[in-house]
Amino acid sequence: MCGRAVTSSTPEELAEYLGADEIVAVLDGPDHNVPPSRPLPLVWEEVEGAGAGRKLGTARWGLVPSWAKDPSIGDRMFNARAETVAEKPSFRSAFKRRRCLVPVDGFYEWGPATPGSGGKKQPWFVHRADGDPLALAGLWEMRPADGDDPLRTCTVITVEANEDMAPIHHRMPALLPAGAWDAWLDPDHDDREALQSVLTPAPTGLLVRHPVDRRVGNPRNKGPELLEPVEAIGDPALWPEEAS
Repeated sequence: MCGRAVTSSTPEELAEYLGADEIVAVLDGPDHNVPPSRPLPLVWEEVEGAGAGRKLGTARWGLVPSWAKDPSIGDRMFNARAETVAEKPSFRSAFKRRRCLVPVDGFYEWGPATPGSGGKKQPWFVHRADGDPLALAGLWEMRPADGDDPLRTCTVITVEANEDMAPIHHRMPALLPAGAWDAWLDPDHDDREALQSVLTPAPTGLLVRHPVDRRVGNPRNKGPELLEPVEAIGDPALWPEEAS
């Protein structure tokens, strides 16, 4: 599950990190609490025409399939399971030709309520241990929006949780290493088995996490202070390792 993200790197930093040839659209600025239906950075590959190359732009989080009559369907299409993404009607067309990277600086995940928490779930901020952006495996679609303005939308692919994430959730975003980016972004690459083989849990130790204030549950709350560590709620004996 991935339903809240942090985007704090500049477009120039992301373009350099991901090898983008052109920046075609940018976010309004840093956002430390991005919910579905809001814009995320997006990297994709174009292989035809004078504009061919790796692009950095933006997309609304929540994929709207090309056949959907109502764009609001995207409100529940912000994640796609790796196990079914190649067959599910909502995602299979994009999986064949419109794969992308969704670069974020981290994401929030809510752990289970523990004794002493009053039934409240603890949110955790998850990010790379080395501070680099996370290159999440994603899919994108483009369609006319109201007024015929083009609407690019995206979804984040999820896999089973690794050892870093399992104590707080059974799913996690699929993180792609740099060596997999070229093949994943290539629209002409159609080896389904090879593509799905890179959708695996991240290596143990790549990610770190710490508890944060429950104010991140309201997407109207913004600012870098949301990333500050807090004391986790509930029984300390049952907290995941990083809280002790």
